[in-house]
Amino acid sequence: MSKTILLADFEYDFQLIGISSHAKDYRLSWELNKRFGIKLMKEEEVVFSSKKAGNKEFSMYFYQDDVEERDVRLIGNKSGGSCLVPEKKAADFFLILYDYNALEISEMMREIRKINVVLTAFELDVNTLKSKENLLF
Repeated sequence: MSKTILLADFEYDFQLIGISSHAKDYRLSWELNKRFGIKLMKEEEVVFSSKKAGNKEFSMYFYQDDVEERDVRLIGNKSGGSCLVPEKKAADFFLILYDYNALEISEMMREIRKINVVLTAFELDVNTLKSKENLLF
């Protein structure tokens, strides 16, 4: 019996900022909303299943800017001892930005670092991540 192999090549058309913070997801979301004048709204948790870790739920917030035609997602990286992106354990959250330029990303990181509940923020290259597929929604 022959096997058919499906090869998928995904497009990662977003920028990624890792955020380290001991704050709860709703608090960080509120701080980001206040700082940037956006309205990140809680969405249904993202559920990942694995034989080793079982089902894990990761919190997610979403904002769509209809005027500028771009989106923002805030997603938790940690759930019950597991990480959504295991190679970036230092990040407690990821801010996924669609249609932002490099200058805007740089300015956003400076502003995020000023938030009192944020320990640090750092830009990540999505293409270097082994588990980058976990960030596609």
